[in-house]
Amino acid sequence: MVTLSSNLLPTDDGQAPMDPFSAAQRVDDAQARRQGIGFVDGTSPGYVVLLGDDAARAPGLVTSLAERQMVVFVAEDALVEPLRQAGIPLGWDTRVVPLDMIRALGFVLRIAQVFGGAADSPAVLQYARERLRGFTVLLGEPSPERLTLAQSALPLGCPLLSTADLPPSVEGWSMEGLEGRAAIGGVGASEIVQTGIEERGLRVHVALPELPVEYGSDFAGEVVRDAGADLYGVELTMVGEEVVDGRVRLIGPDLEAGLTYRHPYGLLVEVSGHAMQPDFESVLERQIETLLNDLHGVMHRGQRANAHLRISREAVERGFRLRHLGQLLHARFHNEFGSVVSRVQITVLTDPAEVEKLAARAQAVYERRDRRLAGLTDETVDTFYTCTLCQSIAAGHLCVISPEHPGVCGAQDWMDTRAAVSLRPVGPNRAVEKQGLLDARLGQWESINRVVQQESGGTRNAYSLYSLLDEPGSSCGDFECITAMLPSTGGVMVVDNTFAETTPSGMDWGMLYETVGGGLPAPGFLGHSKRLLHSGKFISAEGGWRRIVWMNHSLREEMRPELERLAAAEGLEGFVDKIATEQEALSEDAVLSYMEAAGHPALGMDPMM
Repeated sequence: MVTLSSNLLPTDDGQAPMDPFSAAQRVDDAQARRQGIGFVDGTSPGYVVLLGDDAARAPGLVTSLAERQMVVFVAEDALVEPLRQAGIPLGWDTRVVPLDMIRALGFVLRIAQVFGGAADSPAVLQYARERLRGFTVLLGEPSPERLTLAQSALPLGCPLLSTADLPPSVEGWSMEGLEGRAAIGGVGASEIVQTGIEERGLRVHVALPELPVEYGSDFAGEVVRDAGADLYGVELTMVGEEVVDGRVRLIGPDLEAGLTYRHPYGLLVEVSGHAMQPDFESVLERQIETLLNDLHGVMHRGQRANAHLRISREAVERGFRLRHLGQLLHARFHNEFGSVVSRVQITVLTDPAEVEKLAARAQAVYERRDRRLAGLTDETVDTFYTCTLCQSIAAGHLCVISPEHPGVCGAQDWMDTRAAVSLRPVGPNRAVEKQGLLDARLGQWESINRVVQQESGGTRNAYSLYSLLDEPGSSCGDFECITAMLPSTGGVMVVDNTFAETTPSGMDWGMLYETVGGGLPAPGFLGHSKRLLHSGKFISAEGGWRRIVWMNHSLREEMRPELERLAAAEGLEGFVDKIATEQEALSEDAVLSYMEAAGHPALGMDPMM
């Protein structure tokens, strides 16, 4: 027999009211506002009505719910005393409230009346379903009395989740005005909370983990020079199929082993959620840098297969370990992207063989993402996007992203930024309609320049998408390649960050990086992604890819298929082999000699300046 608590909100005759709307009228407005504000402002993501007789499982379940700031209405006396004995304090202060089912539902309805401003029953129920989200949990025997009580919560949008199997007639319940299942039986006790959160689409706040180092935006952009760990590798965020929320795994040695000098590193973030889409993967992936750079003593640069993570010696000595990265990302992903993410699982890899496996898997994913833009051109869309994500490490820097002009990092393209705006309308990405064409050759529009001036803090008045010389884009520090003029050749060189020697410009990668990596444009120099070399719009204002006269050999061979595709479309067969590398030339004069011998097309082009 179900015994209902009547120690809170009793009726005049001491009996439990059987109509939630009747119970709602017995809650005064002040109490509804005081206890209900947490539902409205997001402090409490939702509520649970707890039924059943499984006293052994109740404390663990309530603790799990309390950690997620959920309000728990304990609706049976059989569960109240076991919770007290387990040391769980009861009352509104702890959000664990002994209150029978009808009074609990009445309380929720009163909150809907007070905050929703609705008087009639349908409007009140609609507000409760959409804004005051909850579910019923049944631990133990699904008796007819308990099932009747659980059914009374369906109009408020509360599905029933039971650890025991439910009769077919109950599994067939439905909730008016809501999609999803109304009753789910046989849910494991360890999964029941997460299942309820996902069924109701609750956005749960996760407390930041205890860390041995400070964490905050004041540390964004910090440069770590005394490295206790120096990791290079690959990062991938994917929609996972079997994601255990909060699981953090390390495969390989940890920081105390001394992971210095380009030690292999991999980070796999697996997420899931009802609203999660593959288009959001790269958006979340690009956030890794921003979230980790707020750690004191941690410097993150790069993305995709070009990620660089440097951790200070002091942080390692203070006890910072790789698991802390995963714990932090788990909390921040929930708190920043809880509208689409309900489970986050992190795997950190420092075993070289495992990193190599992840890199191969990631490359296939990157290629799939990049193919989404096939056939799109800048002329066929009406909207471009800005990205200010890297202003924490390069003040004033921003990217303007179009179908043929990806972000400097290469991890944000037009599809990604469009998805980012749909995910976070107010954030580091902004949609800008193309208006007021100023110069088609340079790629300048009035509307773009106006937004660039605003988002650069007034440091820039114009932005050319297609030029190396006239108002070129700026670079942060996450670029993969640098293009620079070689004036005497009438062309440009392109070098990537794997090349350690001095280039024909007389500068090595470090010197070139200092020239272009400060967030301000440097005419004649451009930091960019490898993906920009796929585009027919690459420095097209100066003649485009035909101007490439030197590349480091590994980059040239990596880019050969794309450059040959572009050249073949213009009838320039054999173009790639006319580009000198360090194997043929390491000075401008030597490059010019190679060009003359190979018959490079840049020799017949107009001067760049």
